[in-house]
Amino acid sequence: MKKIAINAHKAVLTFAAWGWPILLLDFASGAYKSPAPWADWINTAAFIWVLSAPAWPATLVLDRARRERVMARLCGLREDDERERAVTGDAARSALLLSLALQSLMLVMTMTSVRVVYDPEIKETKKGMLSVGMGFSSNKHLNPFGSPLDDEDRAPRGVSAGGYLLSPACFPVLALLILIQLAAFRAYAGRRYEGTEA
Repeated sequence: MKKIAINAHKAVLTFAAWGWPILLLDFASGAYKSPAPWADWINTAAFIWVLSAPAWPATLVLDRARRERVMARLCGLREDDERERAVTGDAARSALLLSLALQSLMLVMTMTSVRVVYDPEIKETKKGMLSVGMGFSSNKHLNPFGSPLDDEDRAPRGVSAGGYLLSPACFPVLALLILIQLAAFRAYAGRRYEGTEA
């Protein structure tokens, strides 16, 4: 039974790795809206690929040996001795700090807005205005499906351009990524420390 499960898992991973051209063929040929029998086969195969695609990230999360092999191929990591493990640990820590810094910067950008307004009807010398603001709104920043427009966004006075530096809909995704990275790093590091103490 275990051997059957392993072979099925390998088959799913192989199809997920090499079956993506079927999805492109499905969209390029319009098979998803064609009543022809061949189109039905292509559409079914594309749907099976969509179902099997999450197997790769799930496997990388759960299978430590496969994860380390993939990292070794992608990043050229080798952990044959203690010195190489120390170098890998320093690189992983630096990469984590860099990604957290970039994600924190993007998180701030979702709350920063820039607006330029020019109203030719104003008779004073200052006809334009540049405003930079920062704010948090639960309607905008906690809604991953988009945010409603403010009144000033719907009907700007004069000529107006601007908005958030990054869409507020990205805020929950970025915040979740930061929390997951911190929790995963602490969990993996704690497990390694427990292993060394044993």
